Amino acid sequence: MDEYKEGLIKTFVPMVLGCIAGVISFIITDGIRSRDPLGIIVLVFLIYVNKFLLPKLNVSLEGKDWAGIALMAFASWYIIWTLLLNI
Repeated sequence: MDEYKEGLIKTFVPMVLGCIAGVISFIITDGIRSRDPLGIIVLVFLIYVNKFLLPKLNVSLEGKDWAGIALMAFASWYIIWTLLLNI
């Protein structure tokens, strides 16, 4: 049961932080439809926040977990930012 709960936390937290990064990126870039590196910097910062947030939630992290965490955060960020840009 603990592995199941830990897996949910490893999935849910990066997705939520990715969505938050997408909203912040949209607000900071003011809806400009060009590549803005500032939006990517926000994403990288919130992926880095996972390093400190997940251990506080009693989740053990291995080296291979970071690829999945970064991918989920990136996908969430990209989807949310793209949807907001197309509103």
